[in-house]
Amino acid sequence: MTYSIEEYVIPGNIIFRQRGTGWFAGENCAMGRDHTIYATEAGFVKYYRDPLKHPNRQYIGVAFKRTESLPYPPNAARRRRLNMLAVQTSPDTSITTIIGEGRILEGDMTVKETKVNAMPRHKSGQELVMGKTYAFREANWQIGRAAENAGIKVRPFIPGDRFRAWQKSAARKAANAEKRGLRGKRGGGGKSKRK
Repeated sequence: MTYSIEEYVIPGNIIFRQRGTGWFAGENCAMGRDHTIYATEAGFVKYYRDPLKHPNRQYIGVAFKRTESLPYPPNAARRRRLNMLAVQTSPDTSITTIIGEGRILEGDMTVKETKVNAMPRHKSGQELVMGKTYAFREANWQIGRAAENAGIKVRPFIPGDRFRAWQKSAARKAANAEKRGLRGKRGGGGKSKRK
């Protein structure tokens, strides 16, 4: 399907299918491996040439507003994610920060120096470690001692306690036997024995 000029498209819409590269992907568009040109942003389809980029190529692009023309000027402000336009702001002159001394001066009022520690600490005062998921958490050996720190008594493991081992084994065998019994009732069929 080919979209006509100034027709509205959303990201992923295929604007132009072609064999070979008669047209090239321009602003806010991309080209698939079969040379299909599709939109990467929502906007209005524009067909244009860009002499600064390549004098002989024809481009298909997407403009954010119907009245805009492509290509955008090289030094123009670009729209970013969520279709937001980057706007330059003026710095607030009422607060002056002195980085070297670690103090903030506001007018004639001086704020005390505060030491900022980048590493977060646990309730117990120990430093937390950054894990694989970039989240600060306790070390595994600290998590493993949570019951001990809370004062919970755990029955100690006795290697030679055969009665306890027999109890666990018997419970496991009973559960497996019950599962086998349910399996026969649920299926209703199974293999029939012929003589």
